[in-house]
Order: sequence, then C-alpha cells, then structure tokens
Amino acid sequence: MYAEKEKTFETLVKSTLSRRLLKLFFATSLFNFGYNFVTTLEYVNFRQIMGIIGFTSATKISILLGISLIALCFGALIGGYISDKIKTRYGQRAPLIFIGTLLASSFFLIIPLMTQYTKKLQVIYPLLLGIFVLLHLSLGAAYSPWLALVADLFKKEERTAAGISINIFSAIGAAIAAILFSKLIDIGQSWIIWIITGLVLLISGVFTTILIPKENYYFEVTEVENSQLRNVLGLIWNYGGVVWVLLLIVNLLWAFSSHLIETGVVDSLIERFIVSDTKASFSSNILMGVYIVILLFPALWLINKIGKIRASILTSLLYSVFCILLSTMQNFNAIFYIVFIGGACNILLSTLQIALPADIVPKNRVASFMGMFFVFGTAVKPLATFIQGLLLENKEVNTSLSNFGGYPWVFLIAAIVCISTIILLLGILQIEKNSQSTLDEKIKEK
Repeated sequence: MYAEKEKTFETLVKSTLSRRLLKLFFATSLFNFGYNFVTTLEYVNFRQIMGIIGFTSATKISILLGISLIALCFGALIGGYISDKIKTRYGQRAPLIFIGTLLASSFFLIIPLMTQYTKKLQVIYPLLLGIFVLLHLSLGAAYSPWLALVADLFKKEERTAAGISINIFSAIGAAIAAILFSKLIDIGQSWIIWIITGLVLLISGVFTTILIPKENYYFEVTEVENSQLRNVLGLIWNYGGVVWVLLLIVNLLWAFSSHLIETGVVDSLIERFIVSDTKASFSSNILMGVYIVILLFPALWLINKIGKIRASILTSLLYSVFCILLSTMQNFNAIFYIVFIGGACNILLSTLQIALPADIVPKNRVASFMGMFFVFGTAVKPLATFIQGLLLENKEVNTSLSNFGGYPWVFLIAAIVCISTIILLLGILQIEKNSQSTLDEKIKEK
C-alpha cells in the first residue's frame, strides 16, 4: 500500500523539472495562492478586522468564524460528490472550481459595501453571518475538486513534490497577504482587505480553471455504491478501510492543533507584548514564510528518505515542541528562533496533508474522499475556535501558564492534541508493515 520504493532524491528533482510537471505544478498551485489570502484574512487578521468594525467579543467572533467553517465543510462534501458524478466537456474538476470561486469572490466584494454603509452592529452581524455561510459553501464546493487534482494529475512519487509546489505558492500568497493586510489595518483601511481577497481569489481560481487538463476521471458507479452514499461512515469504511479512518482522525487532530496556532500567533504577540500588527506579522508569519522557502528541498528530501508515515510522526513531535515554545515564551525576541521550528513544521505538515491522503484515496472516489479528508480537518476548527474564544475571553494579555487561560494555555492544548497523533500514526505504520509482509509472502508463493 505504502511500501513502493521511492525514487532517489536526485531522480525526483530531475523529474520535477520536466516541462509537463512544471506546468501541472503551476496550474494546481495557483488556486492555493488565492485561497491563502482567505485563510490569512480569517485566521491571522480576523479578530483585528472585526474589532475595527465594532465586534470585540472573542466568543462572538469565534461563533461567526465557527459557523462559517461548518458551511465550508458542507460545501466541500457537496462539491466533492458532484465533481465525482459529473462528466462535462470541460472535465470533472474545472466547472466546480470556476463556479465556486466566482460565487465566493462575489460575496467577498459585497462585505465592504455592507460594513461601510451600515453602522448598526445589530444589523451587520446577522447579515455578515448569512454572507459568510453562502461564501464558505461556495468556497468549499471549489476546494474539494481542486484537492482531487493532486491524485488525478500526479503519480505517487510526484505527489510530495506537488505538495511542496503548492506550499511554495501558499507561502508566497500568505506572505503577501500578511504584509498588505497588516499595513491596511495599521493605517485604518481594513475594509479594502475584503476587496483584495475577493479579487485575488477570483483571478487564481479562473487561471487554475483555464490551465488544468480538461479530463473526466470517470468510473462506473453501481446502485449498491449509490445507496452507500447515504451512509458516509459506511462509505469511508468500505472504500478506505481502517487506514483511511485512522488517517481522517489524524488529520482532525492536526487541524485542531494547527488552527489554534494559525489563528493565535499574531494576535498573541500583539496582546502579550504590545507590538503593532505589522511588527507582529513580520516577526512571525513573514519570517516563517522565509524559513519555509529555505527548508523546501530539505523537507522534500526528508519525506522521500524516511517515507510519508515516519515523516508524519516526526512532524507531530516537532509541531508539539513548537507549540510548547509558543506557550512558554516570556519575551518578544524569542519569536525569532521559535518560528524557525515553526517553518520546518509547517512545510512538513502542509505537504503531508496533501501528499499522504492522495496515495491511498480510492480511485473511483477521488474528489469525494479528498473532500472528506478536508472536511474532517475543517469540521473540528469551529470547536477549536470556540475553545480558543472561551480561553481568551478577558484573558488575552495573560503571558504565563501559571494563570489559567490566555494564549499560553491555547498553545499548550495545541501541543497536547498534536502529540496524541503519534499513537495513531504508529498504528498506520504497523498496518503498512503487515500489508507488505503479506504481499511478500504472496510473491514468494507464486
């Protein structure tokens, strides 16, 4: 299952530089460039932007973001199912990617019109909630077909490199967004952020739609299979087996932990050490992005050297250390070395979250299963957001673990959750070994 021999690092680099792969890497990765403008807005700068509008309650902000993430999950499930079922002249993936990003971008452009010309907070909040639900349903419907491209377009030995490529564009997008958004917040023009995010998302989605191959990855679906769609858990078990179930739980725990970090690092520096939004973003997200670029090829080498499962175990351990360092830091300058570890963790984790499930996804359910993988990672984020809101309410400035609550405890919980994934990953590794032993025995018998 996992035990096919990986190509040597040198051979992999050479194949990565082929014209075909470079075109596919660019076409696939471009969508995530725009998507990271969305995640930067919602995970890094959301509390500051909402505070400028007039919403300062950590719990209320968490509820808004949490409901939006639930809508994103439903959109991903619907988009994945439709993408696997349809067969059009434009292929299976392109129509949903185009329509979803077009709708999501349109909703982003509506938000500043509402917040600029309506000052009543009791009116803005329910309107904003409704727009965010529709926006995230559309975005989720585009995301599942896009994620399926990793399994559709790339061979097993190419997927780690594809994940690295996607993360390069992600890092660039997040870095540009962080710089722009922080500057706009500091000069009091945060409303422009909605427009920038909508336009960049639209351009990225349109170009990805144009550049990807227009193919239909069609497989015959029986009536039995159709009836199983009513039972999601049964579908996962029958087609993915115990390995896929364990992997979904691992992704859920990874996402819970990383969401607490992504949504808390910048704001924690602002609240705990009284620095500007721009300074906090540069010293954490921007610097981490630089480290990610530096560590790209070492990460590619490591994953292919020790295998995706062992690399995942190492990543969970390192990410836990990163979280603990964030929870115990006592001065602002400590962030400069802490984010080096964070950069290593982020490039490994984000690459494995793409490459690992693509290796084992059932071929007749690519978009559906990749969508489920995304949903399991996203569905837990509202819970993480809600817990974060409870821990932060009126305790944002807490700088020590000695007092319960605040960012130190948010990051400590992230560490505990992340390190628990090691047990599940060891179980997957053992199943892999058993499967390989069985395969070797059958080969000997023949």
